[in-house]
Amino acid sequence: MFNYSSGNNYSNNNSNFRGSMEDFETLQNARKDLIGEWEAIIQYDEHLHNTNVSAAKSTWENIRNEELVHVGELLGLLFYLAPYQKQYIEEGFEEFNKRGNK
Repeated sequence: MFNYSSGNNYSNNNSNFRGSMEDFETLQNARKDLIGEWEAIIQYDEHLHNTNVSAAKSTWENIRNEELVHVGELLGLLFYLAPYQKQYIEEGFEEFNKRGNK
């Protein structure tokens, strides 16, 4: 959770992340965009699995794959805007792999 201090700066209790309100809004927008990309991926996957029309399948598959690239781009932006978050996500990958899910 973000704590707001005077001067429109904010900091996270778990990091040294500091920035302006504009930086915070940009970070929040990147997070919201990430959600939107995943929602689009889910939608295209549903379309893909509910048709036998090959032209539709190839179109939706191509678009879905482009959305996955967007997820990667947005994660890059997220890590740029809030580098401390990358360590937590990497920690999650490590925990997943420790369970033998490689």
